[in-house]
Amino acid sequence: MTVLLLKNGYLLNIETGNYEIQDIYIEQNIIKKIGSHIEGSKIVDCTGKWLIPGLIDMHVHIKKHFANYFTAAGITTVRNTAGSIIELKPFIDADGKDYEPRVISADRMIDGPPGLWGDDTAYNINVDNVLLAKQEVDRQVELGAHFIKVYG
Repeated sequence: MTVLLLKNGYLLNIETGNYEIQDIYIEQNIIKKIGSHIEGSKIVDCTGKWLIPGLIDMHVHIKKHFANYFTAAGITTVRNTAGSIIELKPFIDADGKDYEPRVISADRMIDGPPGLWGDDTAYNINVDNVLLAKQEVDRQVELGAHFIKVYG
């Protein structure tokens, strides 16, 4: 079981509007307790540091080779606005241990002809009738897309 204790960091109390020195106890990547003088074994001293919730970037196009840059900047979740669910499946199914962000993603964007991004690829498809559009939406839902991007 992964347990982490962040000690003595500045935390905003949203009820009072005051900044307080607090500890945050995290178990299995879930905050379990916030308070003062919490005990734990794997301690990170956060004295003089600010503890903030993970940020969400709502419009990205993510790839494996730069995913860790998001978490290094405090972004713990990204919304990939078009891509390949098959390519991103390892991100979507990740357990959070590799310091990469959680990914919420659309599959390829659905566009109309002539298509702003060119011919059909793994990242876009051009449809010219309602039946093809519905088939593409069904395909993406079957793959596990979290949302559908329609373009143009």
